[in-house]
Amino acid sequence: MFLNQYLLRVEELKPGMVVAQAVVSDTGQVLLEQGVFLTEEYIENLSNWQIINVSIVLPYKGRSSEWRFFSMYKDTLDSVAETFKKVRAFKEVPIAECKELVENYIELIVNIVGVIDDLYNVKSHNEYTFKHSLNVAIISGVLGKWLGFKGQKLKDIILAGLLHDIGKALIPENILDKPGKLTDEEMAIIRTHPAHGYHLLADCFEISEEVKLGILQHHEREDGSGYPLGSSRGDIHIYAKIVAIADIYDAMSTERVYRRKLLPFTVVEIILEQMYDKLNPQICLTFLAHIRRFLLGSSVLLNDGSKAKVVLLNELLRVRPVVQLESGDLIDLEGNRKLEVVEVLDEVNTA
Repeated sequence: MFLNQYLLRVEELKPGMVVAQAVVSDTGQVLLEQGVFLTEEYIENLSNWQIINVSIVLPYKGRSSEWRFFSMYKDTLDSVAETFKKVRAFKEVPIAECKELVENYIELIVNIVGVIDDLYNVKSHNEYTFKHSLNVAIISGVLGKWLGFKGQKLKDIILAGLLHDIGKALIPENILDKPGKLTDEEMAIIRTHPAHGYHLLADCFEISEEVKLGILQHHEREDGSGYPLGSSRGDIHIYAKIVAIADIYDAMSTERVYRRKLLPFTVVEIILEQMYDKLNPQICLTFLAHIRRFLLGSSVLLNDGSKAKVVLLNELLRVRPVVQLESGDLIDLEGNRKLEVVEVLDEVNTA
């Protein structure tokens, strides 16, 4: 079994790549064996056989995976922007296009090793709404995988993440793009977007009711303090609970016009604060356990100008790490409150 496997679209394949898992037809016939080196002829045959994706081996995560992420991300973001602009123009959701985005693009990004870390390093983008929708789709998919979802259910979770803010297409752009604080009246208008999204899709039979609930309820909270209906705990669909955490994580981890993006450590702390009343504890614990592993090994800048590496996060609920300075000295930031992380300097290690 190959450990470094990446799912690629047939158009992305190049001669010399190694097949990580046997390519099998719909009828069960093995078209290409595991371990085969791809040739131009093989790639052409795959296209003729109408194979969409192939699992291939990449030698290591490193720069090749990072390049692959940013290349795919940019192309997918452009497609998401074009699709969502149609929604604003025609007040109709092109479901076939959205499903194609999920199956042929976003699901592949979800399977890239360390994608959460790569997302954190994406530069700010003028079209925040499109970028946020794509990011939430990716994070929802990754979290869904960590929770054990697969197949059509995982695709549905990604689709709910992609379309969670689709109702904002019906919100005036001067409110959506306002750089300063919203008035109470403007905030009330913003809070109508989950219901708008649900109603846009109400008569669409190509997507499940579960996906629609994920869109309608992604701002509902366990204690009933959310909106639009004030639903609580068992009345909130699990897809909505997953999208809620992805939505919060991306919103806080992304640069905005009116504030800088927050550090992963700060985001973890905020999610922890909401874990026992606002957000689902089990889903939060799963998410934070994986994020915590990703933070180990990251290079950081401290508020005194020192550079250090995160070497220990003792317990899940302890978010101030032990760091090692360039001199080799270890500092426990939990005990030394004068020092704190002010910047993550590079991508964090992957688990």
